[in-house]
Amino acid sequence: MSYKLKTANGKVAFLLKTGKDFVKNQMAVASAQHIIDTGEVKKSDIEGYPINVDDKWYFAGEVFKKSASRKTEGVAE
Repeated sequence: MSYKLKTANGKVAFLLKTGKDFVKNQMAVASAQHIIDTGEVKKSDIEGYPINVDDKWYFAGEVFKKSASRKTEGVAE
């Protein structure tokens, strides 16, 4: 699963699960990337926060399904 964080001024919006509730805030993109890199990315069921890490962190952004890479032959750049 590949993704792209939705950033604004170097920060990304996130939800942090705290018991039955969520805390909404923003963090630096580098911090969010670290959480994503060290956790397990899963499918999210929370609208607007499609990047789920460890069922605890939810980040704003876009998720892309990995598809077979297509090589375009004969195309001049």
